[in-house]
Amino acid sequence: MTRTKGGGFSLFEFVVAMAIIVLLTALVLNRLRSYQRDAEQVAVQRLVGTLRTALSVKIAQLSVANKEQELLSIIDQNPMDWLVEPPKNYHGEYYSPEEKTLPDGVWYFEKNEKELVYTTSEPKTFGHAERILLKFKVKFVHLPKQQGKTPGLPTVIKGAVLDQV
Repeated sequence: MTRTKGGGFSLFEFVVAMAIIVLLTALVLNRLRSYQRDAEQVAVQRLVGTLRTALSVKIAQLSVANKEQELLSIIDQNPMDWLVEPPKNYHGEYYSPEEKTLPDGVWYFEKNEKELVYTTSEPKTFGHAERILLKFKVKFVHLPKQQGKTPGLPTVIKGAVLDQV
Protein backbone atom coordinates (compact mmCIF):
# COMPACT_ATOMS: atom_id res chain seq x y z
CA MET A 1 0.00 0.00 0.00
CA THR A 2 1.16 3.45 -0.68
CA ARG A 3 1.42 6.03 2.02
CA THR A 4 0.76 9.69 1.70
CA LYS A 5 3.66 12.11 1.90
CA GLY A 6 2.95 12.87 5.55
CA GLY A 7 3.35 9.21 6.57
CA GLY A 8 -0.24 8.99 7.92
CA PHE A 9 -3.04 6.52 7.19
CA SER A 10 -4.60 6.28 3.80
CA LEU A 11 -8.35 6.68 3.56
CA PHE A 12 -8.76 2.93 3.05
CA GLU A 13 -6.72 2.11 6.17
CA PHE A 14 -8.74 4.61 8.18
CA VAL A 15 -12.06 3.06 7.02
CA VAL A 16 -10.84 -0.46 7.85
CA ALA A 17 -9.66 0.66 11.32
CA MET A 18 -13.00 2.38 12.03
CA ALA A 19 -14.94 -0.71 10.87
CA ILE A 20 -12.92 -2.89 13.27
CA ILE A 21 -13.49 -0.44 16.14
CA VAL A 22 -17.25 -0.30 15.43
CA LEU A 23 -17.45 -4.10 15.29
CA LEU A 24 -15.56 -4.53 18.57
CA THR A 25 -17.70 -1.86 20.26
CA ALA A 26 -20.88 -3.61 19.13
CA LEU A 27 -19.62 -6.93 20.48
CA VAL A 28 -18.71 -5.38 23.84
CA LEU A 29 -22.08 -3.62 24.15
CA ASN A 30 -23.95 -6.81 23.26
CA ARG A 31 -22.03 -8.73 25.93
CA LEU A 32 -22.64 -5.96 28.46
CA ARG A 33 -26.39 -6.05 27.74
CA SER A 34 -26.34 -9.80 28.30
CA TYR A 35 -24.68 -9.31 31.70
CA GLN A 36 -27.26 -6.67 32.61
CA ARG A 37 -30.12 -9.05 31.77
CA ASP A 38 -28.53 -11.81 33.84
CA ALA A 39 -28.02 -9.42 36.78
CA GLU A 40 -31.65 -8.32 36.65
CA GLN A 41 -32.90 -11.92 36.63
CA VAL A 42 -30.68 -12.78 39.60
CA ALA A 43 -31.87 -9.71 41.52
CA VAL A 44 -35.53 -10.66 40.97
CA GLN A 45 -34.92 -14.28 41.98
CA ARG A 46 -32.99 -13.17 45.06
CA LEU A 47 -35.74 -10.82 46.26
CA VAL A 48 -38.45 -13.44 45.67
CA GLY A 49 -36.36 -15.94 47.65
CA THR A 50 -35.99 -13.43 50.47
CA LEU A 51 -39.74 -12.80 50.50
CA ARG A 52 -40.45 -16.54 50.57
CA THR A 53 -38.11 -16.90 53.55
CA ALA A 54 -39.80 -13.97 55.30
CA LEU A 55 -43.19 -15.62 54.69
CA SER A 56 -41.95 -18.89 56.20
CA VAL A 57 -40.64 -17.04 59.26
CA LYS A 58 -43.94 -15.18 59.67
CA ILE A 59 -45.92 -18.44 59.46
CA ALA A 60 -43.60 -20.11 61.97
CA GLN A 61 -43.92 -17.19 64.39
CA LEU A 62 -47.71 -17.29 64.26
CA SER A 63 -47.79 -21.07 64.60
CA VAL A 64 -45.51 -21.07 67.65
CA ALA A 65 -47.63 -18.33 69.25
CA ASN A 66 -50.81 -20.38 68.54
CA LYS A 67 -52.18 -17.59 66.36
CA GLU A 68 -53.09 -19.70 63.34
CA GLN A 69 -56.28 -17.67 62.72
CA GLU A 70 -54.08 -14.62 62.04
CA LEU A 71 -52.56 -16.51 59.14
CA LEU A 72 -55.69 -15.67 57.16
CA SER A 73 -54.58 -12.03 57.06
CA ILE A 74 -51.27 -12.93 55.37
CA ILE A 75 -52.98 -13.35 52.02
CA ASP A 76 -53.99 -9.66 52.03
CA GLN A 77 -50.63 -8.28 53.13
CA ASN A 78 -48.02 -6.59 51.01
CA PRO A 79 -44.98 -8.92 51.07
CA MET A 80 -42.64 -5.91 51.08
CA ASP A 81 -43.96 -5.12 54.59
CA TRP A 82 -42.25 -8.30 55.83
CA LEU A 83 -38.82 -6.90 55.02
CA VAL A 84 -36.78 -4.73 57.35
CA GLU A 85 -36.12 -2.40 54.43
CA PRO A 86 -37.75 -2.58 50.98
CA PRO A 87 -35.48 -2.56 47.92
CA LYS A 88 -34.57 0.79 46.40
CA ASN A 89 -36.59 0.04 43.27
CA TYR A 90 -39.84 -0.50 45.24
CA HIS A 91 -42.41 2.17 44.30
CA GLY A 92 -45.12 1.47 46.86
CA GLU A 93 -48.76 0.42 46.71
CA TYR A 94 -51.19 1.24 43.90
CA TYR A 95 -54.84 0.64 43.08
CA SER A 96 -54.97 -0.46 39.41
CA PRO A 97 -51.93 1.49 38.19
CA GLU A 98 -51.38 2.38 34.56
CA GLU A 99 -48.41 0.10 33.83
CA LYS A 100 -47.22 2.23 30.93
CA THR A 101 -46.60 5.17 33.26
CA LEU A 102 -44.45 3.18 35.68
CA PRO A 103 -40.70 3.14 35.11
CA ASP A 104 -38.95 -0.05 34.03
CA GLY A 105 -37.22 -2.30 36.55
CA VAL A 106 -39.39 -1.45 39.57
CA TRP A 107 -41.53 -3.35 42.08
CA TYR A 108 -44.98 -2.27 43.26
CA PHE A 109 -47.89 -3.83 45.14
CA GLU A 110 -51.23 -3.91 43.31
CA LYS A 111 -53.78 -3.53 46.12
CA ASN A 112 -56.89 -4.62 44.19
CA GLU A 113 -55.42 -7.94 43.10
CA LYS A 114 -53.15 -8.34 46.16
CA GLU A 115 -50.19 -8.98 43.84
CA LEU A 116 -46.57 -7.95 44.00
CA VAL A 117 -45.51 -6.86 40.51
CA TYR A 118 -42.12 -6.36 38.86
CA THR A 119 -41.81 -4.41 35.62
CA THR A 120 -38.96 -5.73 33.51
CA SER A 121 -36.38 -3.13 32.56
CA GLU A 122 -35.77 -4.43 29.07
CA PRO A 123 -38.27 -6.19 26.83
CA LYS A 124 -36.06 -9.16 26.09
CA THR A 125 -34.68 -9.57 29.61
CA PHE A 126 -36.90 -12.53 30.36
CA GLY A 127 -37.05 -13.93 26.83
CA HIS A 128 -40.10 -12.02 25.58
CA ALA A 129 -40.40 -9.56 22.71
CA GLU A 130 -42.45 -7.06 24.70
CA ARG A 131 -42.32 -5.65 28.22
CA ILE A 132 -43.86 -8.06 30.67
CA LEU A 133 -44.96 -7.81 34.26
CA LEU A 134 -43.88 -10.51 36.68
CA LYS A 135 -46.67 -10.97 39.23
CA PHE A 136 -46.43 -12.76 42.57
CA LYS A 137 -49.21 -13.57 45.04
CA VAL A 138 -49.45 -15.25 48.43
CA LYS A 139 -51.50 -18.44 48.27
CA PHE A 140 -52.44 -20.99 50.92
CA VAL A 141 -51.10 -24.51 50.56
CA HIS A 142 -53.69 -26.50 52.53
CA LEU A 143 -56.92 -25.32 54.06
CA PRO A 144 -58.57 -28.28 55.84
CA LYS A 145 -62.01 -27.50 57.28
CA GLN A 146 -63.54 -28.83 60.46
CA GLN A 147 -67.09 -30.08 60.27
CA GLY A 148 -69.64 -28.03 62.13
CA LYS A 149 -67.72 -24.79 61.63
CA THR A 150 -68.49 -21.94 59.26
CA PRO A 151 -68.28 -23.24 55.68
CA GLY A 152 -65.34 -21.84 53.76
CA LEU A 153 -63.49 -20.70 56.87
CA PRO A 154 -60.27 -22.64 57.40
CA THR A 155 -59.39 -23.60 60.94
CA VAL A 156 -55.91 -24.97 60.29
CA ILE A 157 -53.49 -23.59 57.74
CA LYS A 158 -50.63 -25.88 56.80
CA GLY A 159 -48.73 -23.10 55.09
CA ALA A 160 -48.62 -20.41 52.46
CA VAL A 161 -46.38 -19.74 49.50
CA LEU A 162 -45.47 -16.77 47.36
CA ASP A 163 -46.09 -18.00 43.81
CA GLN A 164 -45.75 -16.38 40.45
CA VAL A 165 -49.16 -15.71 38.90
